Amino acid sequence: MTGLHPCHVKQDWEAELAFVEGELQRRAWVAVGEIGLDFYWDRTFEKEQYVAFHRQVEWALHYDIPIVIHSRESMKESIGVVKEYQKGALRGIFHCFSGGADAAREIVDLGLYLGIGGVLTYKNSGLADAIRDIPLEWLVLETDAPYLSPVPFRGKRNESSYLRYVVEKLAEVKEVSVETVARITTENALKVFSPLAG
Repeated sequence: MTGLHPCHVKQDWEAELAFVEGELQRRAWVAVGEIGLDFYWDRTFEKEQYVAFHRQVEWALHYDIPIVIHSRESMKESIGVVKEYQKGALRGIFHCFSGGADAAREIVDLGLYLGIGGVLTYKNSGLADAIRDIPLEWLVLETDAPYLSPVPFRGKRNESSYLRYVVEKLAEVKEVSVETVARITTENALKVFSPLAG
């Protein structure tokens, strides 16, 4: 996966974006990402983040590869960008989804998946309620390691092996077995990143 993360859109963003474009031309990639908008720390380069996001979505469509969207403090705006391009060919994941039920529904209605990680295990995150009515067929699992460790490791360095805690919590939320969660979310990931496998 290659892409210009919105937090890296700074003074030299055009050179950074040109590098990403060169990488996409040079060899095959499985996705363009993390791309998107991040308004958490700073909005100094907001306009430039939009330009970079749009351009990278266009590249993903051109190369027929999925996008992985970073949307921290920018869920509505990020969904808006996806809406501009979704004509049936755009596929991808809203990475570390932490929005509400309406945003979750809007995203899956656009044909994109929700990336679910350690935040699901946080008592007051509201994520369990947000995704309760979203079919398991629209969820993929992710770690965001080394960040966002699930309970009981919250606040510590995240490890891939901790994903089982997310699986267990998702099984509880969906009232299905951990095996069902593992099977369906793996199938979903394959659909996103290996469309011929699905």
